Amino acid sequence: MGDKAPLAALPPTVRSVVAQDMLNTDPPQHTRLRQLVAHRFTGRSANAMRPVVDEIAERLLDGLDTAAETDLVAQYAQPLPTLVLGAMIGIPEADCPDVRRWSDTFVSELLLISDSLLDATTSLLDYAAELVRRKRREPGHDLISELIEANLTDDELSSMVFVLLIAGQTATTQLIAKALYLLLTNPDQRDAVRADETLLGGAVDEALRLEPPLQVSAFRMTQESLTIGDTCIPAGEVVLCSLTAVNRDKSRFTAPDSFDVRRDDNQHLSFGFGIHRCLGANLAKVEAEAALGALLRRYSSPRITASAGDLPWVEAGIMRKLMALPVRLGAK
Repeated sequence: MGDKAPLAALPPTVRSVVAQDMLNTDPPQHTRLRQLVAHRFTGRSANAMRPVVDEIAERLLDGLDTAAETDLVAQYAQPLPTLVLGAMIGIPEADCPDVRRWSDTFVSELLLISDSLLDATTSLLDYAAELVRRKRREPGHDLISELIEANLTDDELSSMVFVLLIAGQTATTQLIAKALYLLLTNPDQRDAVRADETLLGGAVDEALRLEPPLQVSAFRMTQESLTIGDTCIPAGEVVLCSLTAVNRDKSRFTAPDSFDVRRDDNQHLSFGFGIHRCLGANLAKVEAEAALGALLRRYSSPRITASAGDLPWVEAGIMRKLMALPVRLGAK
């Protein structure tokens, strides 16, 4: 992506591996890499994972203390995607907290080029390489074992595992956290979903539109000068598209600042567009639907215990993150 890209500060050996992932390559390499894993992320494959996702959601809810205040981010929205990803690609549950922490640091500090970003990136790449070595010795029925059978170099394998670890956790955590926040702060919409679970998909899409997990698109670089409106963008510049602005375009959406689980024609761009559209979109939606549905079925009157102004929202690089969601779950 060039020297102006945020990862330019990474050590060359690390940067060379990261640069080979699907997010940072164009066809034909991008096409080849994506085709190796695309079948695991189709709508049919994501729905086939639903029993696993449902079991994880129920298990996490079983561990919550209904008599005390509960943080639905730390105790529910954060662990769920990592455990689902672990089941899919073969991460031992004992490793999940470290993997989640490294991934979260990478996504949150991508624009900062901090020491913690460099440490997290190196740790995650080292872990990915070790996981590949482990699966070579003890293959299973997981995605990494499947990829080992494909014609990939060691760097390509590590890079593929790295991008799966990055893409499959923090963004989905924020999707679940923000969807819960929007439902709990809009009781009429919450009650509508509880009464008709076919609206779960609409609730997830509306959360994606109104509060996208990522505020901007993936990093792209102009190969030649480009004029948009009255602005000329020189060749070799990093370009980001504001997903928040696009998703609230008044010329495209009626009442764009309202949360409406029955919204028709909700063509948001939170998963991107074109050949780089988020590979894990179907699985992320299944996870969010399962998380919302399980909680609403189990608890009749969950309520946020902090005022809206006291909730910890943080601008974290390419994300606007809800760091905690304190609730009283109420009666079952």
